[in-house]
Amino acid sequence: MAVKNSLSQTRTVALVIPARNEAPRLPHVLEIVTSNPTAIFDEIIVVNDCSADATAATTRQFRGVRLVSLDDGQPGKGKALQAGWRQSTADVIVTCDADLGSIQHEQLNSLVNALVNQQQLRLTKAAYGNHADSSGRVTELTAKPLLEVFFPDCADIQSPLSGEMAFYRTDVESLDLPQDYGVDIAILLDLAKRHGRSSIAEIPFGTKKHPHQPLSSLSIQSRQVIRAILERVERLHGDLEDAIRTPSISHLLKVSSALGNY
Repeated sequence: MAVKNSLSQTRTVALVIPARNEAPRLPHVLEIVTSNPTAIFDEIIVVNDCSADATAATTRQFRGVRLVSLDDGQPGKGKALQAGWRQSTADVIVTCDADLGSIQHEQLNSLVNALVNQQQLRLTKAAYGNHADSSGRVTELTAKPLLEVFFPDCADIQSPLSGEMAFYRTDVESLDLPQDYGVDIAILLDLAKRHGRSSIAEIPFGTKKHPHQPLSSLSIQSRQVIRAILERVERLHGDLEDAIRTPSISHLLKVSSALGNY
């Protein structure tokens, strides 16, 4: 089904779900998105990201869901997402994590409706209302502090690493994005730089329920998020040392250091 904006222009919509070893959790997400009577997706694409389990076989059980398989032994969330939307000609791309136990019928629709009905928007993201102690550890300990220091215009974003997003395919096709977990924050920062902070909106998604990952996995994710952010700092300022010498950033670093010694 197509969705129309206020100018009565038709938009086609594709849902891309990257999945690596998600056979136990993927069926819940696919049941929700394929059984939605008000679904607005013209196509649903699951990208099997070098899984060693039955992710591919699980996907094939759902009629109308397209399977794209990456089997080169080099998995990466960014790589999987890009492989998915490159297989589509849809105007709007929606992304969703495969392990999202709290997904509801209308939530993904709301991302698209907000995007196409507000002309200034180029990215809509899910905002989760989890308490800081129960929300994403990488978000709270890595992404948000770095955004506060280096990208204060985006520091108010509640869930900067949320994998549930909607954006225009033409916007991301020209971006130089990471192949790994840094892709979510990279899309946010790149579109904010191109179109301004006002082009990004968050849509309340309630409380997020998904499996807690071991610290070893989160450590890898944190490094990838840090790399994506610092790469964009260097693109903006030319050099990381120059960025640190910027008066506003230098001040924030001094404040952070003082608080750390309190």
